[in-house]
Amino acid sequence: MNKDIYVKKNIFIILAIVLLLGIVIEATRSQFILQVSSNQANDVAAAAGKPKQNGISQEELSKLEREKFLIVYDAEEDGSGHITENVKHVLAYMKKEYETIDVKQLATPSPSFMTLIVTVEDLNKLPDLDAILHYVEKGGRVFFARTPEYNDAFYRIYRKLGVNAMDGPVVTKGIKMTSNLLIQGEGAQIDENLVFNTSIPVELQESAKVYAVAADQIPLLWDVAYGKGKLMLYNGTNLHSSMNRGIIAGAVSVLNPDFMYPIINMKVMYIDDFPSPFRQGIDPNIYQEYKKDIPDFYRDIWWPDMIRLAADYDVVYTGALIKTYNDRVVPPFEDQEGTDKNNLITYGRDLLKLGGELGIHGYNHQSLVTDQSRVNELGYNAWPSEQNMTESLRELDEYIKHVFSNYAIRVYVPPSNVMAEEGRQALKNTFPHVNIIASLYAESANNLEYIQEFSQAEDGIIEMPRITSGYADTELNDWYITNAATSIGVFSHFVHPDDILDKARSKEKTWPVLSKEFRSMMKNLYDRYPWLRSMTASEGGSELSGYLQTKVYLQHQEDKITGYMNDFTTDMYFVLRTDKKMTATENCTVEWIDEGVYLVHATKPKFQIGLKG
Repeated sequence: MNKDIYVKKNIFIILAIVLLLGIVIEATRSQFILQVSSNQANDVAAAAGKPKQNGISQEELSKLEREKFLIVYDAEEDGSGHITENVKHVLAYMKKEYETIDVKQLATPSPSFMTLIVTVEDLNKLPDLDAILHYVEKGGRVFFARTPEYNDAFYRIYRKLGVNAMDGPVVTKGIKMTSNLLIQGEGAQIDENLVFNTSIPVELQESAKVYAVAADQIPLLWDVAYGKGKLMLYNGTNLHSSMNRGIIAGAVSVLNPDFMYPIINMKVMYIDDFPSPFRQGIDPNIYQEYKKDIPDFYRDIWWPDMIRLAADYDVVYTGALIKTYNDRVVPPFEDQEGTDKNNLITYGRDLLKLGGELGIHGYNHQSLVTDQSRVNELGYNAWPSEQNMTESLRELDEYIKHVFSNYAIRVYVPPSNVMAEEGRQALKNTFPHVNIIASLYAESANNLEYIQEFSQAEDGIIEMPRITSGYADTELNDWYITNAATSIGVFSHFVHPDDILDKARSKEKTWPVLSKEFRSMMKNLYDRYPWLRSMTASEGGSELSGYLQTKVYLQHQEDKITGYMNDFTTDMYFVLRTDKKMTATENCTVEWIDEGVYLVHATKPKFQIGLKG
């Protein structure tokens, strides 16, 4: 009898242990673990609080010969102004010193400027062309950043620019790179129906090096040696666009020997409207392909495909969630209409387990503006007041806290990339931890979208624009990716789960086609730029903050480059373009990333790279 009691007691103990283990295992999969988990340590402010180090004293800096550029513009010509602004952005990202001067005020260029960038169309306005040529002859560099006017001033110097013969200006279409001026970009092109330039048909001397041509093979970008220096001409008119900044960065890089500049070096992927309530019902194309309704398709097909892609090509997702797709802009907002907390739990949990991040898109998909004219084209409702926006965001905050009680939201993605100042204020009032806004980098044709630079605003918010979008592997996306990788070392992309259900956004392609194209895009990115660091938006914001505050000074000598960084808090990355071989390095590593192009990873505020010519 005692033996039976002893056996039963052991069985109960074993069952209790099994039950306890089951509870523990299930808890690790449940929202309970997510509720007690926290991301409080992952903070841009924490990164900004790191001790700053200086690589060079102010006294030493005053004696250092600095890299300086001079931009010559024409205040009377809008095109010159637009290109000048774009050049200024490129040089600022490169952390190069520059001055601007109106063409009317230009005298003899000082040899203290390593490069002159001329955005003037009418070269007759240059007071002294001979002085500029003399500057180049003595070792200076001049980059004419737009097609010059076809007049006597251009006729006077066209041979010195490497031109044997020429005709009057024509409209050229498309761009094709014939070199790796864009990093890993030889052969990159943009369709002739997407890009138009005014160009001068030229026949070039053999000594001229061509970097890009139009679709009809008219040279668009070339340089030629002149004395101890170089002359370069961009035979086009589209360097005003932020999406062509890689051409400017590449042009400056190949003009100057052993040229080096810092980059941000990050790869960020956003999924807008995720997690969110998925549309109910059946989509004919999806059902024909998979025999599943829409929610089951996303659960069983789309999301597993996205997870596999992330694992295969080193991608981390930042989701931008919404509570509902209703169009309500007046209270009450506490209703449960059109919400799906299970999606937030299931997909939010998966996203975090994959090392991703939860950001917000809004209570619903109505852009945070009070001006109806800004959202008419989108079919949205403007908010009657900032207070209404705040109330809706508070409801979103409560919705999130029911599932992720200790999770601090740090990233906001404006619906349709549209927001106003009053929306920004409502956001700050409701989500105090939000310190990153992710909108758009490219210029807007209708001026409705919120366009950003990679920067920190006066209110402390980090501006983190997205550069490309969609699942389709297009020439246009590839062009933008290659330019951004070259100029700032950034891949920032977003997709929507419901792109698949939208005939316009999907171009009527099914998921098997779109997923194959998306995989091709990500593989191409991974193969060409394996050095890009994959991270969440918050991690990217922290890295961007360090990059923005770091001051960079480079000293060039015949056999070495010495880098100094002040206000240094985090490792910095540089692109180095040189024909020389590397010798010893100090406080940095150097990695080959293209022919004559290297990635430098600096780990201390002073570093050095030996060069052998």
